[in-house]
Amino acid sequence: MWPRRKIQLVASSTAYGIDGVRAMLKEIQLEFSEVEPAKEGLSEGLSERWWEVPSDGKFLSEELGLATELVFWPEVTEEDVCRARALALGMNQQSIQSFLHNFFEDELILLDSEPTVIIEGRPLLGHILNKAGFEPSILWPTADGEWQCERKQGIHWLLPDFWLKGFAEASSWGRDAKRVEEKSTWVVRKTELDFYRAPEGLKFVGHLPRWPEPKQEQVACQTIARCIDLGVSWLDIKSALSSLWKNKISADNLRWNIDDFGWNGGTSGEKLSALSIDHMEDWWSG
Repeated sequence: MWPRRKIQLVASSTAYGIDGVRAMLKEIQLEFSEVEPAKEGLSEGLSERWWEVPSDGKFLSEELGLATELVFWPEVTEEDVCRARALALGMNQQSIQSFLHNFFEDELILLDSEPTVIIEGRPLLGHILNKAGFEPSILWPTADGEWQCERKQGIHWLLPDFWLKGFAEASSWGRDAKRVEEKSTWVVRKTELDFYRAPEGLKFVGHLPRWPEPKQEQVACQTIARCIDLGVSWLDIKSALSSLWKNKISADNLRWNIDDFGWNGGTSGEKLSALSIDHMEDWWSG
């Protein structure tokens, strides 16, 4: 029987990106343990029985022997004692860049830029995609600095832009289709946000009330427009965001057959026929 896969992370506790890696490994239920790199000069002049040299007991623990592969950060050199022992044991070794490259090789990666808008505990992009049934896997840092990871069955991995860019050659990770051309746009009105799709000229998609947090509005609009480009329906987008305006009464793309044109904001005074209307909401948005 093949041994169960177990990763040995060799990195400083403050190594770049390690918190995100920990969260990801826990969520995908891949066993791992951690050791600090050997102190500088510790490996110099070692005898053939180098494994008996005192070293705080960390990298000489039984943990290393139980692992099936070793993953190390750039600052861990070939002379590091942990790597030397792994080599003697015939253990597979790879850099953190190679490990993440192999992990994301067949995934569609979406990058979430800073500052991140959080809604119901998730980044806005991941929240909308999840509510719309895309079920993306998400890795993100919370406001208090803790990292969380949520593994779903969809084809997308949503990753923080700054986290991925911190690894060498990260731009080549994942499938080529990860880049989505930005075509949709929006216009900020006095009381609402109008969104447009632009495959061939601008086509009105729908509107939302102004964003509750003014400082987040620009990023929120960019994210919503990106969802439109990804193929999320306008009804799904509105449904995913409905909790933000629970107490707000909005006509939301409805046109009414009454004479009070002043009340019908956005209708330009258009009087409708007295005939019955079968589809009132979003009937022109497509």
